[in-house]
Amino acid sequence: MPAPVFTSLGSSTAAAPPDSTFQVQVGSDGRFTMDLSTPGIYRLRMDTTTDAGFALYSVQDAFPLVTSTSDLLLPLRYITSNQEYERISKSTNVRSAVERFWIDAAGDRERGREAIRIYYGRVENANRHFTAGSEGWRTDRGLVHIIFGTPTSIYKNDLNETWIYGEENNLMSLTFTFTKRPGAFNDNDLVLQRDPMLKGAWYRNVESWRNGRVYQN
Repeated sequence: MPAPVFTSLGSSTAAAPPDSTFQVQVGSDGRFTMDLSTPGIYRLRMDTTTDAGFALYSVQDAFPLVTSTSDLLLPLRYITSNQEYERISKSTNVRSAVERFWIDAAGDRERGREAIRIYYGRVENANRHFTAGSEGWRTDRGLVHIIFGTPTSIYKNDLNETWIYGEENNLMSLTFTFTKRPGAFNDNDLVLQRDPMLKGAWYRNVESWRNGRVYQN
């Protein structure tokens, strides 16, 4: 789970180590068979002495959609306190507890449903576009997208990606810079350059979500 955008405890700078390794036999025709029934990331390398290779993703049938109770609960951690999250996660009916959180935040059921639609719509968008070493919503770009929405401008090059919220060169605008992670599984794994100056903006947007007031599509 990525840390808030202002903290020094950001994402690690290296890809996570594998939980297991195995070999596959390649036939004379270049074909081989792999069991991808267990969800996860499978990194394929032709030579164990080099990191060069490519990654395959095995995901649940519904991915990138939010369908399960876990899908609803886990992203809520971005805008809840430790105590709130623990209370919701330990509820006898977690799905109902999540829905109650949103209804209470928005003030009524209709606005609560709209907040749910937008928040988890962003989770799904993050899964579609930012999945790399983990699900898209768990990445730094997923975090920023969920809390702050779609940026006004995006600039990309081979190593970096910059998101701007508001007018460029305006002191009131927010700028987020992401850098490709060394040793990443693919070219889609970027890490946010966290900045203590973003602390105020972070808490304002989180508080807006907690009050059911963020409705940027």
